[in-house]
Amino acid sequence: SLRGAGLSDSEVQQELTTTELANLLAGSNATSTTSDSAAAAPQDLPAGYLTWPDFSANQYTFFYPGAFDLGLGLQIEATKQPVTTGELLTLASFPGSTGFAGPVQVVTGEKDAIFCGGDCYAVGAGSSASNIPAEVAPAFPNASVFEAYVQPNTGHAINAHYNATGAYHAVQRFLGANGFGAS
Repeated sequence: SLRGAGLSDSEVQQELTTTELANLLAGSNATSTTSDSAAAAPQDLPAGYLTWPDFSANQYTFFYPGAFDLGLGLQIEATKQPVTTGELLTLASFPGSTGFAGPVQVVTGEKDAIFCGGDCYAVGAGSSASNIPAEVAPAFPNASVFEAYVQPNTGHAINAHYNATGAYHAVQRFLGANGFGAS
């Protein structure tokens, strides 16, 4: 249960409506950060804050095994920060259409467990999208340009992976092509 977050088991069950939220919680093991928690993190925060209990859970959620430096992963674990219950619950909602008319780029790792269940190319039957991030395009019907970029061999925490520079290059290329490059 998420007792440290102030939610009953039935409330949590109601919120587990998406693969994304379920995968995030599977990796987090719902460890409360309150001081009365049996597995309290070194922070003394009010109820409603959660974090991952150990490096294995952190790796499951954010990293693609073999594609990141173990030392960096351990450092990230040692300096991890909590999330709020509200932040997690917003993942279960799909944004409505927006009137935003500028360029939009959605970037994630190919093996992102949080947003893609570990395979960002596993689109549902009948989908015309080439990948899961591309399926968000309908939320931006007025975008001047829309691009979904999937960084190969990378989990959710792109910055922590060996090939993060490939994602950086894709973002810089997109910004430059849309008038936001360095002059």
